[in-house]
Amino acid sequence: MSEVRLGLAHGTLDVSPDLTPPVPDSSCGTPTQSNLFSIASPPPSTGSKLPVNSGFFNLALSSSETARSHVSRPEAFASTIPLEFHNVALVPMLEADNIRDRWLKPQLGFGVNDGAAPTHFHVFTVQYLSCVLRSYPSQLQDEMQFPPFIHPMQLTRVPASPALANCSSLVRLWMSRAPGSEGMVLATLKNEIDRLVAEQQFISDFDLLCSFQALLIYTLMAHSFPLGEISLIDDVDIRRLQDLAFFSAKRGVTKRRTLLTMYLFISLYNASKNIPNVMHNELAEVIVPESKALWLARDRNAWVSEYNRHLGRWEDGMLTIGELWKAPDGDASSAEKRRGRIERWIMSADEFGMMLFAVTAHLHGC
Repeated sequence: MSEVRLGLAHGTLDVSPDLTPPVPDSSCGTPTQSNLFSIASPPPSTGSKLPVNSGFFNLALSSSETARSHVSRPEAFASTIPLEFHNVALVPMLEADNIRDRWLKPQLGFGVNDGAAPTHFHVFTVQYLSCVLRSYPSQLQDEMQFPPFIHPMQLTRVPASPALANCSSLVRLWMSRAPGSEGMVLATLKNEIDRLVAEQQFISDFDLLCSFQALLIYTLMAHSFPLGEISLIDDVDIRRLQDLAFFSAKRGVTKRRTLLTMYLFISLYNASKNIPNVMHNELAEVIVPESKALWLARDRNAWVSEYNRHLGRWEDGMLTIGELWKAPDGDASSAEKRRGRIERWIMSADEFGMMLFAVTAHLHGC
């Protein structure tokens, strides 16, 4: 099945003033076939646009050069401009193909060509991940809480994204279903998933991100809260989730938090099926999740001010996911420097960042 690698793509942040994505047609697509999510994902488009700038509010993915390069500070401007999400210029992920093909790695053997090797998850690490990830769908039942990979302003903007608005309603329907209504609830969920997949090539970048996030929530929910004793998630569903992640990454809209959450879930799924988790390097050079203050900024003035402070703390280059993996060999001075950079990040990390650090420390030490 898929290799697991604790890394996410993040990009540099470009502050562009005016934003409000067009609202796509919310009519349902034609349902396709079989399986829990019975989603027939259309092949990714090879003609996706490849914008040149990085995305505002962590919407872009970056290469190692982007992660390490100097990021210019946004200039001050009107403090009354709210944070919005349209007219966002995005960078496609260079290693996006590896997201789509990740499930093949264990099938092809370990250590072939690229040095991939299985990563063994301790049973307590699996239990920890299970407890954390199953809480994310449940948070959508509370209007004051949000999964940490969905920014609060995505759910409070007007008009709302159809994908996330429907997701909030379907989570409540799934969690509070009456006995005997399971068939209706499942059919409703499958129809919505069919729509998300059918529309992925025809919607705005912002709504594509929201569709990927909604599909991830549905997958977490079906895995963590199944209907009776029936397993609702299988390898086909995992590959389809990866296909949508690949398509989002090619368009540059996959947020690092969303992609990382998917990686963590696939780790959990593989462990439950006794499928080896394989490490790979396609996401090693992406930037770790940003500080709590930057993530929670609610208006443009607060965001710009915090972003300037954030850049000031990282004049030596942003910390990357690969630095969270303890190197097997290395001199003491470089190891100490790496630990110092990690400690600097932990000082301002939010709960999601601390969860990521805990998992990487369980797997690789620190």
